Amino acid sequence: MQPLIREAARIYRIDYELLQGLIAVESAFDPEIVSNKGAIGLMQVLPDTARRFGVDSDRWSSVESKLKNPRMNLQLGSRYLRFLIDLFPGRLDLALASYNAGEGAVQKAGNAIPNFRETQQYVTTVTQLYTLLKPPPPVVVASKPTRNASYGAGFVLTTPREPYALVHSGRGNMVAPIRTGVSSDQSLAVE
Repeated sequence: MQPLIREAARIYRIDYELLQGLIAVESAFDPEIVSNKGAIGLMQVLPDTARRFGVDSDRWSSVESKLKNPRMNLQLGSRYLRFLIDLFPGRLDLALASYNAGEGAVQKAGNAIPNFRETQQYVTTVTQLYTLLKPPPPVVVASKPTRNASYGAGFVLTTPREPYALVHSGRGNMVAPIRTGVSSDQSLAVE
């Protein structure tokens, strides 16, 4: 499944980790699941959404059966999510709310997350999973030198997950989480 998710992420310029979080919430990675509202597959795509994006029944298969194909489902769900991300630039929360409740509900709420408990929880859960799965951004060195009793002279670095210390040692510079007490042997060397 991962290669198909990576392919959709690449094609539609969506972070792989965002798709993982969304799929985990939508279907728990079950490609056969059908919701009580008729949403199908990994990304829980509604047949009407598939039709909106050009998928129709033909002699061989219905829209519903096409949506049970993991590749088709991932491509359509990712295409729809990309559409929503572009519709609400810089507002991933609104794109996710739209994926759950429909873009009409978000627009009707004044381009805000609708006051639907399910949608609010959905946005929170997908966002939290995305944050946990996404690799931390490159570390930025703080502008002021500091002295840490545990690590010696260095700089405090910040990432979204936890503060790190850049430690000067005889073996070169090391990065170590401040809170976890990781020794320099377990630290990440920085050249």
